[in-house]
Amino acid sequence: MPERAVMARLLSSALLLMLLMLCGGQARADSCAVTPANVVFPSVSSISPGPVYASSTFKITCTWTATDVLTGLLTPNATICLNLGAGSGNASTTATTSRQLSSGSLRVNYNLYTDATYAPAKIWGGWTGTTTSGNGIVFTMTKSGGPGSLDRFVTIYGKLEADSTLSSLSVGPDNLNFTSNFGAGSAVMNYQFATLGLLGCLIPQTVAIPFTVSAPVINDCNINIGNLAFPQSRLLTAAVRTTSSLSVTCSKDTAYRITLGAGTYGATTTARRMRNTGTAETVDYVVSSGLDGASWGDGTGGTVAVTGTGTGVAQAMTVYGMVPAQDTPSPGDYKDTVTATVSF
Repeated sequence: MPERAVMARLLSSALLLMLLMLCGGQARADSCAVTPANVVFPSVSSISPGPVYASSTFKITCTWTATDVLTGLLTPNATICLNLGAGSGNASTTATTSRQLSSGSLRVNYNLYTDATYAPAKIWGGWTGTTTSGNGIVFTMTKSGGPGSLDRFVTIYGKLEADSTLSSLSVGPDNLNFTSNFGAGSAVMNYQFATLGLLGCLIPQTVAIPFTVSAPVINDCNINIGNLAFPQSRLLTAAVRTTSSLSVTCSKDTAYRITLGAGTYGATTTARRMRNTGTAETVDYVVSSGLDGASWGDGTGGTVAVTGTGTGVAQAMTVYGMVPAQDTPSPGDYKDTVTATVSF
């Protein structure tokens, strides 16, 4: 083979090698950095009726350092791959379709998503070997006009599930703080500078993404009570009775106490009255926790208060109302408003 042809082939190979090096971004100090932000859920009631949400925004900055036009034209694209694993709170390092926050041996279920649809397909993943390995965040940043930097902001969405795992927690009076930490072993940014962005993150530079997901889970109680509606009566020569239902939901193992006020027109909880707003006449009545029982009040002056221990789910009880025999006032609608309070 002629010496000139060999020389030309060697030069061509050398040029190709140089171009590949430049396309890979290894010949210069081009770089990308990530500034993460913690995902902090607001206070989560252990008896929350629905999911609790949070979000945070990560900032990705890529810097091109080329000082000549040719090099800048060769690698204007930076492909970014944000990959997330299980986190320190997870019970499993591979099952990430539901992630967990932990407080000691206790856990609650949550996940991180790439948009606010919170669809399973939008769970942030990308970590090899996990159930969400195909869900990495991938995008390309393109720089024109020579050296400089570009920023990209990525919002992460968190959803904490109001499920049986949450409601079964024995929170206690001091509440609980749940966390999961991410970093080099469970959250990384890979990036690659290239001509067309076609290399993806196959030969990447790698940067850890250190951040924390946290949620304070609090002790809580909710109460709901139905109206006491007495039937129509012509004369109050005998007792008239009715019932309604009360439901209390308190965190598991939480002691609670339910009291009832005296009402709008009653002097005390043992002397409640309904009033005819047209004539100002009143009718005496009693509210109790048992049929014809002692007046349900605050536990003083001969009244009783209802106590119990929360289970994490609703507990139902009956409220009894009685209008004792008394002088019959003028016909009309007689009403009163009583406040029910649960203390825990």
